[in-house]
Amino acid sequence: MKPALVAAAFACAAPIAEAQMTAEPFPISFPEDAVADLVERLEGTRFPEPLEGVGWGYGIAPEFLRDLVANWADMDFDAAAERMNAVPGFVAEIDGQSIHFLHLPSSDPEAIPLMLLHGWPSTFLQMREIAPMLAAPAGDGPAFHVVAPSLIGYGYASRPTAPGMSPSAMAPYMHTLMTEVLGYDRYGLRSSDLGAGVAARMAADYPQAIVGSHTGGTNPWLQGPIPDDLSEAEQAFVANAQQWMQTEMAYAFLHASKPETLAVALTDSPAGLAAWIGEKMHRWVDHDGDLWAEIDKDAVLDTLTVYWMTGTIGSSMRLYAEAARDTSGWAVPQVPVGYLMPRNDFFPTPRSWMERMGPIGHWTETKDGGHFMELEEPALVAEDLRRFFGGLQ
Repeated sequence: MKPALVAAAFACAAPIAEAQMTAEPFPISFPEDAVADLVERLEGTRFPEPLEGVGWGYGIAPEFLRDLVANWADMDFDAAAERMNAVPGFVAEIDGQSIHFLHLPSSDPEAIPLMLLHGWPSTFLQMREIAPMLAAPAGDGPAFHVVAPSLIGYGYASRPTAPGMSPSAMAPYMHTLMTEVLGYDRYGLRSSDLGAGVAARMAADYPQAIVGSHTGGTNPWLQGPIPDDLSEAEQAFVANAQQWMQTEMAYAFLHASKPETLAVALTDSPAGLAAWIGEKMHRWVDHDGDLWAEIDKDAVLDTLTVYWMTGTIGSSMRLYAEAARDTSGWAVPQVPVGYLMPRNDFFPTPRSWMERMGPIGHWTETKDGGHFMELEEPALVAEDLRRFFGGLQ
């Protein structure tokens, strides 16, 4: 995070269209009693008896979890709140839902409004380092007015109290945030993971308002019959996806089928929460065995803190169940679509496979980065966003 870039972007932020709805500033803080309760629970963790010499072979490595729990208990929570508030946050009420978002306008009057959509187990925090990079004027491409919302049910957004808040059901709220709260007539999208489902629906339902949609990453779900004319690269992709489904997708099936059962344990035990999310961060970030050499440990601890303090791990996992029950399916965008495809996000995805899903207007493959590209390789993502959206102007 570069505070100077944030300050510069706000010092002469370009005006936007008159908004029809309002948003209130939302600075984050952690009550002392909530911090004390969390620390007490962490320090009193009852760890399971580990198997000897298995490392990550049966799930999270015991020594990794113990270190993560100890560091979380020792964390400076005031400093964590300061990090989270480095990019200003807001809340807007839209049709009964509280929509939380970061907003960083650019000083460039030609900047493109851009919504960044995270997935699971991420939060809005995935976007806090890339936001000032995108807002800063750049000579090699457009700058952006950055908007990074929390998905509904995540973090400081409202938690649904009734079934049905699927990725496609979120799309109208996100579009309203951009157009009626912030007053942006046209805007772009950047998404990954479950956020890509929201973006695809937005790009299908509001093409007149969306400049383009930039996404990427491997989707291991194989839906419908497998085509019988697969290329050699596509055959390898399908084999990898089938293997992944057998060995790595149990978490997603549980989220999609019985999220409320798991939510009891993870809402009550911060160590359990750390294990559930920590194992995925270690597995999905591209690294050579040392996760903290690739991403800052605070990035994981801050994410855990947001989930714990807001009690939203259950509602976040439930989005899988809502997506699985959504009969509208995955929408086909009606706008230009660009892909940034890290080869180490699960496993490589050939372009020809994605072309079966719809036209591709931009394709970049990279050997660097994994599932959380804005967290792992923010400069690379910013460069590709400028290349994609610069080509659409």
